[in-house]
Amino acid sequence: MKIKTKAALLSFVWLIGILLPLIFVIYYFYAQFEKDEETELLQHAANEIFKNISSIDLLFEENNLLLNSYLPNHTMIRAIDKTSVIKNQASNRFELLAIPPQHADIQEAYLDTYHQEKVMIVREPIRNGTEIIGTLEIISTPTELEQSLYRLILIIGYVALGAILLSLSGSFLLSRLLFLPLSRMIKIMKEIESSLEFRKLPLNPKSNDELYQLSETFNHMMERIETSMRKQRQFISDVSHEFKTSLTIIEGYTSLIQRWGFENMELHREALEAVHAESNRMKHVTYQLLELAELEHESKLIYCNFDLISLYTETIQLLQPLSSKKILLFPADKSLFIEADRLQIKQVLLITLDNALKYANQRIDIYLEHQESHVCIRIVDDGIGIPSEVLPFIFDRFYRVDRSRSRQTGGSGLGLAIAKSIITLHGGTIQLNSERNCGTEVIISLP
Repeated sequence: MKIKTKAALLSFVWLIGILLPLIFVIYYFYAQFEKDEETELLQHAANEIFKNISSIDLLFEENNLLLNSYLPNHTMIRAIDKTSVIKNQASNRFELLAIPPQHADIQEAYLDTYHQEKVMIVREPIRNGTEIIGTLEIISTPTELEQSLYRLILIIGYVALGAILLSLSGSFLLSRLLFLPLSRMIKIMKEIESSLEFRKLPLNPKSNDELYQLSETFNHMMERIETSMRKQRQFISDVSHEFKTSLTIIEGYTSLIQRWGFENMELHREALEAVHAESNRMKHVTYQLLELAELEHESKLIYCNFDLISLYTETIQLLQPLSSKKILLFPADKSLFIEADRLQIKQVLLITLDNALKYANQRIDIYLEHQESHVCIRIVDDGIGIPSEVLPFIFDRFYRVDRSRSRQTGGSGLGLAIAKSIITLHGGTIQLNSERNCGTEVIISLP
């Protein structure tokens, strides 16, 4: 069963659940009102009799004609003594004469059933001074009451039937309108599944309900999936290019060895060195890809408290002997403790400093300072710089400003992507500021 059908049936059942008790309440109070009104009419007739006929005349036999002028339709009036003996009576419904008389010392008014027929009975004590000497009994068949209640039942029945039909059709129409964006979403998703072409739902800016938010979220999700698919295709293309280049070199040199390598040992040695270098480069790229995938999917960090200045000093001592370019550290304080994964942060330092050493001319300056709730790290080199138009792509996988020069320096285009993933996992940011021939500045912010 579709969700819109369930919603329509649920709203229909909810409406019926409200309508039926409401119908019973209306019927009960209307019937009670009509009953009280019928009782008041009979009591009014009894008061008129007491007002115009004395108690002695009511109980004096053969005074039946006195009661006829006060006789309503479908009614019987009789006066009985204390022993329930009928003294006078008048009736225009002969069926009521069979009802046995009953003396009452107090006023009574109730609805009763006699021979499967409802009767309204009113009894008023007949007093002679303070003494009760008999009872005036008025019994009526509430024909008008029954007809009125029957008409009420018919009206309520027709209204309830109309309300049920309207609510049923309205519920289905309302659920169809409410779930129209869902139907469109399902249709578009099926089209995307069959054609692999991304589409978005049309949005109505005037509507800001939950379905609008769902459609907007769906569109954002489509954008992210499309971006992810585009990056994935680019990633596959870049990986294929990287390995294709290395495999082409390896294939070329192995073919060269097969033809001439055994005759020319110098050529043989050169080819083996090239194959070995490309194999190492492919292994390095593979390890970096695995590391990047692990960072993006597992995102497990081992936090500890350590001094960032000591870590930078240790890293500089590790890299400085490998290059003639100067690495200078300018900390704002003697110590700067942070809570982070020490090994991962060290890897970021190695990646950024390694890039700076590759492209710097003479020196690299490192500035460390504490700013409010975060630590700011600035790595400034005096190298060739990066064109401003390529800065937005510098953290993409396999992106390299100069592919030929990157191959010479051993770059794979994955280092900055790994660094950004590590900094993002720590809740920080990393950015590059650079211009051609004006050096490069790496700014890292860590909480």
